[in-house]
Amino acid sequence: MGQISRRVEKLQKKTPRTSEVLVDYEYWLERKYGVTGAYLVNAKSFLKTYAQGGNVQSQLTDYISQRGPSLRSILNRFLNFLELREFVYLVNDLNEPKLPRSNPYVKIFLANSQDRLRSSRSMSIYATILNGYFESIKDDITRINKRTAGKYILSPSLSDYTKRLYKSVLKAFCQWVLEYHSMDYSELSREQKLVKKGLKRISAQSLKEVSTIRVTLPRSLTSTYHKDSLTRIQRNRLLSLAKNPRDRAILSLMAWNGLRSIEVLRLFVSDVKLKEGKIAVWGKGKSEKSKDTIKLSSIAKKEIGLFMKRGSIKRGRIFLDLTRPALDGMVNSYFRKLRVKGKFSPHSLRHTAGQLMYEKSIPLELIQKTLRHADLRTTMIYAQKAIERNYFKRLKRF
Repeated sequence: MGQISRRVEKLQKKTPRTSEVLVDYEYWLERKYGVTGAYLVNAKSFLKTYAQGGNVQSQLTDYISQRGPSLRSILNRFLNFLELREFVYLVNDLNEPKLPRSNPYVKIFLANSQDRLRSSRSMSIYATILNGYFESIKDDITRINKRTAGKYILSPSLSDYTKRLYKSVLKAFCQWVLEYHSMDYSELSREQKLVKKGLKRISAQSLKEVSTIRVTLPRSLTSTYHKDSLTRIQRNRLLSLAKNPRDRAILSLMAWNGLRSIEVLRLFVSDVKLKEGKIAVWGKGKSEKSKDTIKLSSIAKKEIGLFMKRGSIKRGRIFLDLTRPALDGMVNSYFRKLRVKGKFSPHSLRHTAGQLMYEKSIPLELIQKTLRHADLRTTMIYAQKAIERNYFKRLKRF
C-alpha cells in the first residue's frame, strides 16, 4: 500500500497543476492573440469541474458539448491549447481552500510592486508563480537557492515560454530582496526592520545565483517567436485588394496605425478627430476612461473618413454590426488573397505597422507611443527583427 501511495505521489509531482496550466494558458493567449478575458475565465470555470485522474481533454470535450455556440468557440481554443501542450492528466488544485497560499513575503513584495504591476492580472500571475515556488520549498525561505528555483522554473510540465516567465518573476522577487538587504536600518520603520530581519535569512549569493538560471528556447521556437509582418509593397497590395470602404478603413487602422482587432471594434465616432488627425484608442485591459490619443496616419485618416461619410455614420460605434470572429475572418481572407508565405494572423498587421515605422527611421519612442507599449523593450522587437534580416546583407564587403 505504501509503495502505491509513493507511486501516486511521484506521478503527481510530474503532472502539471491546474493553477500552473492557467498561468501558461494566459501567457499563451496574450502572446498569440493579444486577448485573455472570457477565454481565461471559462477555462478556469471548466478546470474547477475537472475530475482529477480523468482525461482532461475528454472531459473538456463533454463540457463543450453541453454549452451554447458562443461558449463552444471560446472553450475550443482552450482545447486546442491542451492538445498543443499535450496535457492529458492534471492535478486539480483550484478547489483547495488555501490555494494559492499567501506567503507573507510574497504579500509584502506584491504590495511594494504595485507601481510596476499595474493590472490585477499581472498581480495574479506573480502571486500564483511565487506562492507555487514557496509551496515547493515548504515556505522555508532559507531554501531559496539556484537548485530549488531551477527545479521549479525548469519543470518538464511547463512550456518553454512559461519557464521564461517563471524565471523573470523569481528574478524580480530576488532583486527586491537584495534591495531590502542593502537598506539602512536607521531609515526603516519598525515593520520594515522585521521584514529585513526575516529576509536576511536568505543568502545574498543564493539570490544572485537564481538570476543566473538560464532558460534556453529551442531554435525552432526562437525563429518563430516574432509575428510575421508584411513588407511595404505587400501592405499596399493588401489595401488595394479591398474594394469595400469598411474593409479598407479597418485594414488601414490595423496595418498603418497598429490597432488590435478588439480596439477597432471599440471605436466610437467621438474617438475620431479627422480635422486634428487624431484618434483615441481604448486598449486591451483598460477601461473606457483610460483611452490613449495617438496620431492618425494619413492613409487611415483618408479611409476611415470615406467610410464614415458614405455610411452616414455620425454617432455610436463606427463598426456597429461587426463581431470579433467576423473581423478576424475578413482580415485572414485578405491574407489568403495576397498569398503571403508564413504564419500570418490579424495581429500581424500590428507588427507590420511597427516594423514599417521602424524601417522608415521613426524613433523607437514614437513607435512605442503609437502602438501604446507599456515597455520600450517590447518596441525593440522591431529593431531586433530589422538587424537579423539585414545582418548578412549589410556585411557583404566585411
